[in-house]
Amino acid sequence: MEFKPSARSFLSSLLWSFSPAFIATIVTLLMYKAITAKWFLFIADSFMVLLSFFLLLQTIFVHLQTLYFDEYCIKTVSPLGIIELKWQDISDALLRERVNAISRTDHLLILKTYDGQMLTFNTSTLSPEDENFVLGKIARMVNLKVHRDAPSI
Repeated sequence: MEFKPSARSFLSSLLWSFSPAFIATIVTLLMYKAITAKWFLFIADSFMVLLSFFLLLQTIFVHLQTLYFDEYCIKTVSPLGIIELKWQDISDALLRERVNAISRTDHLLILKTYDGQMLTFNTSTLSPEDENFVLGKIARMVNLKVHRDAPSI
């Protein structure tokens, strides 16, 4: 089965990625005439644009990941490569969960094998129906432990 991140998840992540640049633009428009040290504003704006670019790259790479699994193995395919683990080789399965007041609860799936290979996938990027199906299926295949992290906000 193949599972890809949802368009809704991509669009909301895209908004968060551009938020530093949006804030820098608004502050610049409001403060440009009032501030005498325009070089400071330029440095702050440049930093915010670089931060937005970094967040945009992360968003793109996370949302280009695809999760595949069947009765034999589980794998992720991304621009950075393919990671494939056989179910019988998985030694540790962890689902990190963090409650987020702005969006729904974030989930990060981490699977490790006996020989040190690791597969990570952000299941929160999937649609809620797909995420529930994937986590249920993985819990049936391996002993999935849930670790609840402190809330983000």
